[in-house]
Amino acid sequence: MSSRHPDILQGTKASDMFRLVFVLFSCLSATTLPAQDSLLLGGDIQEVNVRGHKLNTYLLESPIGTSLVDLRMMDNMPRILGNADPMHYAQMLPGVQTNSEYDAGLHIQGCDNAHNMMMISGVPIYNAAHLLGFFSIFNTPHFATMQFTKSPSLPSYGNRLGGFVDMLMTDTLRDKASGDLSIGPISSQGTLRLPVGKRSLLTVSARQAYINLLYGRWLKLDTEVLRYSFGDYNVTWLYQPNDRHQLSIDFYHGYDNAKYSDEDYLLDTGLKWGNTMFALHLNSLLGRQTRLKQTAYVTHSYNDFKLDMNILSAQVPSRVTDVGYKAGLQQGPWSGGAELTLHTIKPQDPQLEGQLSIDHTKQDIQHSLEASLYGDYTLKVGKMSYSAGGRATFYQYGDYRRLAVDPAVSVKWNVGAVGEFTLRGSLKHQYMHRSGFSNMGLPTEFWFSASQDFPAQYAWNVTLGYETWLLNRMYHITLEGYHKWLYHQQEYNGNVLDVLYSAYDLHSMLLHGHGYNYGINLLVEKRKGRLTGWMAYSWGRALRRFYDGRFDGLYPANHERIHEFNSVLTYKIGRWSFGSTLVFASGTPFTASRSFYLINGSIISVFGEHNAQRLKPYFRLDLSVNYDFKSRNGRRSGINLSIYDVTMHNNDIYYRLKIYDNQFAARPFSFMLSIMPSINYYYHF
Repeated sequence: MSSRHPDILQGTKASDMFRLVFVLFSCLSATTLPAQDSLLLGGDIQEVNVRGHKLNTYLLESPIGTSLVDLRMMDNMPRILGNADPMHYAQMLPGVQTNSEYDAGLHIQGCDNAHNMMMISGVPIYNAAHLLGFFSIFNTPHFATMQFTKSPSLPSYGNRLGGFVDMLMTDTLRDKASGDLSIGPISSQGTLRLPVGKRSLLTVSARQAYINLLYGRWLKLDTEVLRYSFGDYNVTWLYQPNDRHQLSIDFYHGYDNAKYSDEDYLLDTGLKWGNTMFALHLNSLLGRQTRLKQTAYVTHSYNDFKLDMNILSAQVPSRVTDVGYKAGLQQGPWSGGAELTLHTIKPQDPQLEGQLSIDHTKQDIQHSLEASLYGDYTLKVGKMSYSAGGRATFYQYGDYRRLAVDPAVSVKWNVGAVGEFTLRGSLKHQYMHRSGFSNMGLPTEFWFSASQDFPAQYAWNVTLGYETWLLNRMYHITLEGYHKWLYHQQEYNGNVLDVLYSAYDLHSMLLHGHGYNYGINLLVEKRKGRLTGWMAYSWGRALRRFYDGRFDGLYPANHERIHEFNSVLTYKIGRWSFGSTLVFASGTPFTASRSFYLINGSIISVFGEHNAQRLKPYFRLDLSVNYDFKSRNGRRSGINLSIYDVTMHNNDIYYRLKIYDNQFAARPFSFMLSIMPSINYYYHF
């Protein structure tokens, strides 16, 4: 049976009407609930025919303001060097800022990437990006849907100020083996789904890069050489002993290994980072309206940054490990739960050897605790729906203790054919900070606990939304406005040379202040026909005010893009399918160099007004075409041809100081490849 919303019902009998209502409710639930929430009640029903106009949409809206992205859309979309990455398309949604090629993070409704929570089946993942920001760590065929929430309006969402991205596995058992294979120009990936008896399913996925083997000479630019490899490995075991209980085990491990050298500076740099996650999930249906979800997990992330120059060597490691348990109970209109997380964090800790003798403040290992209780109640009265709840969190790190209660309310008004209005408001706290001297997809960002010196962040959020459907639900239109007030914000005000040539102290490297995010987002989506997809426009400001006396007034955040237009389109005809993505966005701000001088052969800059200049506007058009070979017995294979940046538009990423024609100058730097074609073979069975 299709899980799409039916428009025309035929072939039903009067005696089947009760069963039909149950079937329709199940269809609606399948499009509005995360995959792991669709545990079924026992019982058989007679066959009922449901016929209607097919909706070719990959964006499904849930009643709680969360978007569910069907990851099958990746099959028909442009691929970057053979990889179709879900984070790349999350950036195409309204309210999410498109980043440069060197930044894999998501900036949602003006928030920094560190304000988001990236998850696999509800388990946090830190630094979920591979080098240069082209790919996330998520092996797309391993997952069924991506749950995406821009504004954390429900108390059940964790302690973050920004958005939430959760990669969800399917919870459906299979009676036949299936799989996916993709062979691309820099990496290959495969997924195997293997039934183990009648009650369990084993899913194994792997992705491995071989960049240096094929493209080693292309990664050389003047005197600069880059060597790089990465890998991702997922294992999920799903066991369903009966219709009321479901057990699953998730494991993920991924790594990056990069080496960079520059003969001009006698510089050799090594970068290693990765993630490991293990989780045990138990979902139970305790009654017709009572559902219990429990998860116990361990997640670990590490960064190792090493640098060797002619006069010194440096190592800057950092670590974060979480051990946690979470339980959520839903009974009719009531929901509640508890979460407990123990953080063990080693912030960035520079270690130097060589000619320079500089004392650095040593960073101790931090042990902190987050314990939360939350509850929520939803009431429906006519065309109005009300929801109210709160989240209470106790946090402790050393002598710093904090007890905070975060309320959340929402009101939804269904005006029938006119559409639906939603008003949401909430207060959110975040007890972990992230900083670093680069946002280029490098492992130089690090986490540290909230403390007396760096108090917990918090933000007030207000969102007003409107959505409607036109022409027999062919077009879906959403419009939203938001405003966020952010407090205890941190922004790094240094660079890697500060670690090498000054007495590094984290306190002196950070700017402290508060901020304001506000804007409007518009989405127009076409859901039927051969041509489907969406267009989105966003206007937004992300402003910061720092307490430091050197900075007077409001400044744009480093990631702010005031205007942005995105388009994602697919067209299918026969065995051919075509895809395109278009991005046009304002340039991000940067602090220009006012003057510079040399110390021990290295260039030291004196900067001007903070974030007073902007890069040129960003523009990129990507195209792809798929051709399916003849399918047999459910097996499908074909060729994907993709071109990244068809117009060969050189987008500035940042300004850098370097020797040009025997003179020092600050000039914009763009990605070393202005166009990237790729060909990819895929096979599904």
